[in-house]
Amino acid sequence: MQLLDVNALSKTYYPKKEGLSYKALSNFHLQVDKGEFTGVMGPSGSGKTTLLNMLATIDTPTSGNIFVDGTDPSTLNDNKLAIFRRQQLGFVFQDFNLLDTLTVKENILLPLALDKHPKKKMDARLDTIAEQLGITDILEKRVTEISGGQQQRTACARAIIHDPKMILADEPTGNLDSKSARQVMDTLTTINKEAEATILTVTHDPTVASYCDRIVFIKDGAFFSEIRKGERQQTFYQNILDTLSVLGGDFHEHPSPRA
Repeated sequence: MQLLDVNALSKTYYPKKEGLSYKALSNFHLQVDKGEFTGVMGPSGSGKTTLLNMLATIDTPTSGNIFVDGTDPSTLNDNKLAIFRRQQLGFVFQDFNLLDTLTVKENILLPLALDKHPKKKMDARLDTIAEQLGITDILEKRVTEISGGQQQRTACARAIIHDPKMILADEPTGNLDSKSARQVMDTLTTINKEAEATILTVTHDPTVASYCDRIVFIKDGAFFSEIRKGERQQTFYQNILDTLSVLGGDFHEHPSPRA
């Protein structure tokens, strides 16, 4: 079942300097099935962040359409769009975006609290997710009292607490050491497999990308190619490296993952 349908998406920016324009994305197509874990990669300036911002409804297309489970967010008024973003999408950011003044529990429950869910329902949902992600023992701690990896797992819990249609992850391990990054990617994989969550992540890291089911590559604002995972993560990882070497551009070296 198709969950995300991106049709002929284009985005042109017009800087204040008269007569100049910059096409960040051009005639881009993407389909993502329900329960799929998809990665988007490309050199710096390739358009992947522009794509993510439009999927997140932070930015609007110049032309083309985005449908999330049949809904085109661009047709919604501001109030309905805010509700759509809060109820249908989950977000995992590079810098966690947690509130330091709240406990781990309060941060996770925030999306449900905003929609005024009953306390009993919120607590039951929290218990299930906290156990699933291995953070039950830190629920009463402040964000400043836990590690970066625990903060990102908290952010993952917040992203799925309201059972969104799709989770968008922007460089989810960018601020983490290799051990914490592995734990977070294991967490996202667990969410994907056990909760059948649909996840789309933008990353420059081939190790992170190797956890996905499929990688879509963008170059100069346009679709370049895609590859799918086979039975071995190590082979998939090598295929990702090979494609990045053909793409060229600004990428960083990363250690090889365990097979």
